[in-house]
Amino acid sequence: MSVSILDPRTVAVRRGLLDGPVRTPEDISGIKFRVPSSQILQKVYRMLGANPTPIAWGETSSAMQQGVADALDPSVQALLVFGFTDVLQSISTIQSVADAQVYTCNKEWFDSLSVPIQDGVMQAAETTFRENLAKVPAARAYAYNQMRQAGVDVYSPTADEIEQWSARCGHQLSDWNDTKLELAGSMEVFEKLLAATEEYNGYFVDSNS
Repeated sequence: MSVSILDPRTVAVRRGLLDGPVRTPEDISGIKFRVPSSQILQKVYRMLGANPTPIAWGETSSAMQQGVADALDPSVQALLVFGFTDVLQSISTIQSVADAQVYTCNKEWFDSLSVPIQDGVMQAAETTFRENLAKVPAARAYAYNQMRQAGVDVYSPTADEIEQWSARCGHQLSDWNDTKLELAGSMEVFEKLLAATEEYNGYFVDSNS
């Protein structure tokens, strides 16, 4: 298994919607927020006061242009790659959800390989993951620059503003208890998983560039 890291999700709003960038949850109250089929993300934006609107990814750009959706949340890099430069007015990097892709292989197939080949697969996964992390800062800087050149305001919220987002939809709220039980099986297991996120595992990506 290998993971490809981008950057955390954002709040990106279409042109003509607001006078300035989104700073706090109150700024997205009532707006039509494009979401994928994820029930968790739909719940996040309901808790934040927005109106989550499920739209297929391939239809999202036209939906934003037509006002069917007012905002969406991919990372800045993804928004650039998929051509949203002419659609967006601002992007706020609220760091809501880490954005990544996970690549897996069939365990039965993997177990059937010889030990040297298994070691080679694991080493390749480790190497490509570290190379991915090393490239994130440059990809971020390039995406920010291209968006700004296109007239899109990329806004980094203050620590106080970030805290307001967390207070409205963070994992500490009891609203998430059913989801925690469904995914982790018990609150005890969830707390162990949460504690594991605070442990340094040897991987690093610069978040300040």
